[in-house]
Parts: sequence; structure tokens; C-alpha cells
Amino acid sequence: MKVAYQGEPGAYSDEAVSSLFPGAESVGFATFRLTFDALTMGAVDAAVLPVENSSAGVVQEVSDLLWELPGLRVVREHIQPVRHCLLGWPGPVERALSHPQALAQCEKYLHSRQIRPVTFHDTAGAARAVAEQRQPGTAAIASKAAAARYRLYVLAESIQDDSENRTRFVVVERGDPARPRDGQTGWKCSLAFVTAHRPGSLAHALDCFARRDVNLTRLDSRPMMGRPFEYRFYLDFSINGDASAAEAALSALEEASAQIKLFGAYPSHQPD
Repeated sequence: MKVAYQGEPGAYSDEAVSSLFPGAESVGFATFRLTFDALTMGAVDAAVLPVENSSAGVVQEVSDLLWELPGLRVVREHIQPVRHCLLGWPGPVERALSHPQALAQCEKYLHSRQIRPVTFHDTAGAARAVAEQRQPGTAAIASKAAAARYRLYVLAESIQDDSENRTRFVVVERGDPARPRDGQTGWKCSLAFVTAHRPGSLAHALDCFARRDVNLTRLDSRPMMGRPFEYRFYLDFSINGDASAAEAALSALEEASAQIKLFGAYPSHQPD
């Protein structure tokens, strides 16, 4: 089995692949779009992608590509603790390379030490660049596993601002998304929708869930290209065994929305 992720060997996404698919061949790609392309073209069997972080928020590009690309479904989720380390060589650190999400998760640490954040396409890629370039004063923010892989010193551990920092990943496959059905205790469902552009339309959409006692676990918005100040909404809701209420809420939202795309129903992950 081949499983795609965004990044280089040693990235947090690579670690998530190992946790979800022990023994599978993990294949890294430079960007999220290339990762999705590999999946849609059949070069890999699945992709493991981050959708949100507990402190830095949603990974917008992944959500947008799930909406944009047809023929895909979310089948599983995985919540992974993220412990960032400062990696490099002994001596003063003036700048730190890492993915923008990782830099955002360590903003307080960097600010307090006057270390300048420098964006890089990937945490593990930043570690590799620091190892190869050996530039004085330059470090990377990545995992301890990346330090071992690229033979860097761990200058500081657990530098993330939130000690409970976690990233939620989803497993995406080709195929039709599942709908709520009986027996899905501890499951959730993900989708995106666009409301009619009139007063009260969002409240009406959310009432589809409220009046059926279906709990929302995520709601965020994204601006729509070519439609200034109009928004697309991403929503997750719990199923918890009551498939009839969940399916009724979904059906009502489908009738109330101007556009909707179901990503799928899948088992939720309850981390230790």
C-alpha cells in the first residue's frame, strides 16, 4: 500500500502515516496540491493530510482542495500530539526555519528569544536544509525524529506555546463519501456548504442541526474566489449512534444550501 503525505521524510505527516498505516510505503510530496494529484491519478492508495491544529487553527489549503476536487472521501481521522524542537548546531540562534503552521505554534518562544521566523515548505525539509547548509545562527523547528534523521542537535525541546498542542489529520481515499447510518457510534461527518446570500441563511442552516440535537464539532469559513465577501462554511458534526437524527440534519442542510459537498462519515479518534 502506498500512502501520500505533504512534506519530507521525518515530517509530522510522515509520522502520522506510520501511526495509521504501519508497514505501508509513505510517499512525500512538496505541496498539498501535488499530494492530492497523486491520489486522484491513482499513484497512491490514500493520503494523510492535516486539517486543523489545536493552537494554530485550520489548514486552509487542504479544506479548499477537498471542496475543489471530485471523487474523494474522508474515511478516518487521527489526532497526533505535536512536540516541536529547535534543531541545529551549538551556538546562538538568530533565525528559525519551519512550516508556517509550526512557526505560528511557537510564536511566543521565538519572540521571547528574538529569533526571527523564516517560512519553509516543510518542518523536516527545514531540518534537512539546516543540516546541509550548516549556516551559523540558523536553526529549524521540527520533530525529534527529524533531528535523528538529519543528525542535528536538539537545542530545545517542547517549544510549542501550548503544551497540549495537537494536529488533526484525515485519511482521504478515492470513492463516494459515506453518509450517516446505524451503528456509527463515536463517528463524525464532515462537509462544506454555501448558504443563500440573504439575511438569516446561516442561522437557518445551523438550525438544521440544533433542532435535532446534533452536536457540531467544527465550524469555520473561507472567502469564495470571485465572490467578494461571500463565504463557504466547513462543518463537522457528531453522529454518536443516532443515525436518523444525523441523516435528517444532513438532508435538511442539503435542501437549505445553495451548494453543498459531503466529505464523508468516518470513525473519530479519541486520543489518550
